[in-house]
Amino acid sequence: MRNDLGRTKDSVEVEIRAVREQDRPDWCKLFASYGHFYDQPLSEKVLDQVWGWLMDGDHPTSGLVAVLDDQIVGIAHFRPYFRTLTGSPACFLDDLFVVPAERGRGVGRRLIEATSVLAEREGWDFVRWMTAQDNRQAQQLYDSVAERTGWLTYQITPQADGKA
Repeated sequence: MRNDLGRTKDSVEVEIRAVREQDRPDWCKLFASYGHFYDQPLSEKVLDQVWGWLMDGDHPTSGLVAVLDDQIVGIAHFRPYFRTLTGSPACFLDDLFVVPAERGRGVGRRLIEATSVLAEREGWDFVRWMTAQDNRQAQQLYDSVAERTGWLTYQITPQADGKA
């Protein structure tokens, strides 16, 4: 992937590329840190499952890494989803994480921009993602590159008896 996407004033020279088999040790550290950030410890089983998705060319989940000085400093996981009201596909950015030392230096922006470029190539309508309400640092970046939507997110755990 080319590195000619926009840069911020304090941005670093970072390579954005698809995740590769040899990235697994660094990817595991970053993905586990991402889980820790959201108080969601990731078991070896989960790490293995998600890694398997990323390495399976037939699985819809894809991954990007941000590489700086031969170190992976950021990750992004995304997948297509289908919009029934328009009959068209879009992209959901499931995970975006940058190591704390590189935050605010353009790495997250570059991962989002690279995801957007890939979405355009795939013919997806847009890239959508969510973040925690208290993740103000991420929201500053997101507000500068995307439109904040008016949608609220809800979640229900499946029930055997079908009652909510």
